[in-house]
Amino acid sequence: MLRSEVLDAEVAKSVGAYSAAVTPFAERRSGLYLTKFEVARIIGERAKQITSGAAMSLPGTTTGLDSVEIAERCTNPRSLAVDPVMMAKYDLLQRKIRMLVRRTWPDGVVETIPVNELMVDVTMLNLQY
Repeated sequence: MLRSEVLDAEVAKSVGAYSAAVTPFAERRSGLYLTKFEVARIIGERAKQITSGAAMSLPGTTTGLDSVEIAERCTNPRSLAVDPVMMAKYDLLQRKIRMLVRRTWPDGVVETIPVNELMVDVTMLNLQY
C-alpha cells in the first residue's frame, strides 16, 4: 500500500532539503496523477494558508495580492471567488501551489515530487461555475 504525505515546499527549502529531496523523473515509480487523498490534503493546506492571509496571485496579474484585498474587491460576499477552498482549487489547476508530495512504497522506497509536476483530474475538484 502506497503511503503519501504533503509537505510545504517553503519549509523544505528553508531546511535545505528541497532540491536534494526531489526524485528525478526517470527514477519515479508512481503515477503522474495526484490521488484523491493527496488532492484533498493539498486543497485543505492551501485553503488554510489563504485563510491565514497568504499572498495570492490572480490570473492576469504579476504581483501577489493578499487574500483580504481579494475579498474586499469582491462585490458579492457569498461569491465563490472569495471562498478559500475554491481559491485553492484554482491554484492547484494553475500549478501555483509550492508543496511536495512524498510517496512511500511498502519496500521503503521514498519518492518526493513537487505538486506542480503532477497532474490533476479536473472532475475530482468539483468546480462550479
